[in-house]
Amino acid sequence: MKTIVITGGTDGLGRALARKRLADGDHVVVIGRSHTKFAALGGGEFLPADLTLVSENRRVLAELGDRPIDALVLAAAYANFPRATTAEGIEHNFALYHLSRFLLADGLHDNLRATPGPVIIDTTVPGAPADAIHWDDPNLEHGYTWKAANLQSRRATFLRAAGRTRDNPVPHVLISPGFVRSSHQGSLTGVRRGLVSLLARLAGTAPERAIAPLDALIDQPPAEPLTAYQGRKRLPVDIGEDTLADAQRLAALTEELLSPPATPKARSPRDR
Repeated sequence: MKTIVITGGTDGLGRALARKRLADGDHVVVIGRSHTKFAALGGGEFLPADLTLVSENRRVLAELGDRPIDALVLAAAYANFPRATTAEGIEHNFALYHLSRFLLADGLHDNLRATPGPVIIDTTVPGAPADAIHWDDPNLEHGYTWKAANLQSRRATFLRAAGRTRDNPVPHVLISPGFVRSSHQGSLTGVRRGLVSLLARLAGTAPERAIAPLDALIDQPPAEPLTAYQGRKRLPVDIGEDTLADAQRLAALTEELLSPPATPKARSPRDR
């Protein structure tokens, strides 16, 4: 029996994978926002959390403690088309698709290493361009578009994983499952939501079919530290010195964003 942690496990791809692994007899920990949707799975363990918040990710890590984990599946998704910030002041897409994944993947590294064949499976679509990070404006306060936010978060996820390839990491898989027939959580409204829903019904893959490559990777993780897939198709991964330099730069930027604000030093009487 494996222990599998799935973010976004109450809907779409994550939900289908949780149901499959529960049927296989695994212990599944679902991290999500809807207890009602989780209850319909009929089993497993639920950790309610808003993963757009750094504080909630840290609480989840504390609740998971040091238990061994065989697979971490990062499938939480919510597309915010207009620019929005979290209660902590972080651009929504960057918070969910980069900071949450950064915190959980790094925070659970030792938990995963405690098992014989660990793997991190991340449904972030690989292939974002090298210049997608807005180094001077990661919160995209200027010139925001959803495309820019999406590409930046995808590139950030790749750089985070690439930066660990020299540190004996847990194998990290970036995999695009394609267009999956689900509720497509996000800020879609009106005509746009109707069109996406129609396209999903006509051309989307059923979640129960789309999970097949993820399910296989849990049982047979790649030997390489970082791999990328489009469905079952293996994609090339190029990690050069420029990529590693950007990975270090991003790590420093991320640590700065995650650091608590400095507390002003109290003035002594002689300073007043």
